[in-house]
Amino acid sequence: MINVNGWVWVFDKAAMVCRNEEHRVAVKIEKKAGGYFGKLQDMPMDLFSEISRDKDGEKIIEMIVRQAENVARG
Repeated sequence: MINVNGWVWVFDKAAMVCRNEEHRVAVKIEKKAGGYFGKLQDMPMDLFSEISRDKDGEKIIEMIVRQAENVARG
């Protein structure tokens, strides 16, 4: 399984996007009643292919989005 726990995220509050520059991943953040919610916005095809081949691929994507949401929350 790909380990995303050490990824460094930067939150652009003006654009409401959380980015990981190393892996070129972007998660769009929406502020709704009750908190911040993320949606995968951009990911390189080679990384997406690697994740999709993993048996836990869906969980990895969820972990990426959750990490971005946590950074947006502060």
